[in-house]
Amino acid sequence: MSAVSAYAEALFGAAREREELEETLENLQDFVNALHENSELKLFFYGEQIPESQKRRAIDGLTEGMTVSTRNFLKVLLDYGRAEITEDVVRRYEELVEEHQGKVEVELTTAVELSDEVLERVKQRLGNILEGREVVLENHVDPDLVGGAVFTLEGKRIDGSLRGQLQGLREQMMERGGV
Repeated sequence: MSAVSAYAEALFGAAREREELEETLENLQDFVNALHENSELKLFFYGEQIPESQKRRAIDGLTEGMTVSTRNFLKVLLDYGRAEITEDVVRRYEELVEEHQGKVEVELTTAVELSDEVLERVKQRLGNILEGREVVLENHVDPDLVGGAVFTLEGKRIDGSLRGQLQGLREQMMERGGV
């Protein structure tokens, strides 16, 4: 198990026990956004110039009003010198929360922009195929696909694009010595 997964799973367990899964996720997303928006905060949090003890005290102030899980998680990362994996852990934690809620994130890439109506139908059909799980659909456009769609979910890629089909046909022909 990677360090990212280990920290995310530990955070998930603590937040679930305290019944603050979603609030902790929101807190951490806000914290990561603040790191991106404030270069001084980013330097403070990720930099090595400031002693960890000072950072711990500052975390108390920065996380005032946030969940105990948020505050403790950030302190643990600092204690173990792992601040650099914060954003990766937050992404993995988000996946765990969504999984727990029965949600699945699906990335849909098409050759053209799809209407909201079509996206909603795709979302519903995927929800049925995925046994009623709630689909969180992220749509991208790639004109190079020519037609069809590519779905990416749970680390798996399903290529139903025209480009993918042509590539598959070409590979078959190469194997059989046709090209």
